[in-house]
Amino acid sequence: MPFLTGRIVDEANILSAGVEQNLSQMSEKHEQATGNQVVVLTLPSLEGESIEGFATRVFDAWKLGQKGKDNGVLVIVVPDDRRMRIEVGYGLEGTLTDALAARIVRDRMTPAFKAGDYDRGVLDGVAAIVTVLDGGEVPA
Repeated sequence: MPFLTGRIVDEANILSAGVEQNLSQMSEKHEQATGNQVVVLTLPSLEGESIEGFATRVFDAWKLGQKGKDNGVLVIVVPDDRRMRIEVGYGLEGTLTDALAARIVRDRMTPAFKAGDYDRGVLDGVAAIVTVLDGGEVPA
């Protein structure tokens, strides 16, 4: 399991430095305003492990969100396996529901990834997550 070295852990090396910095700033600004923690992890492959199980293990090991509030969000992108997941802490499930998380993956991330644009897919996905957590709507 990779170490939590910052808000963006790009083990698959799919993000440009500028986008990493942009994502990091967006996440930090949101965390300062709300206490919610949004972290992105990319890995080349899960070596056959399910993304659901892996996401849960990373989420628990990294202790995302504030203690007692469980208000973290983990975005995992695994390009070689063509898998991605938004794992949401219990404290945020009322706001960022499974249905909304699935919609963000389907509408914001997948089209960009299919076009080979990981920068845009991750940026659009995280921006949509932050918008929803701030009480806004996911843009159609």
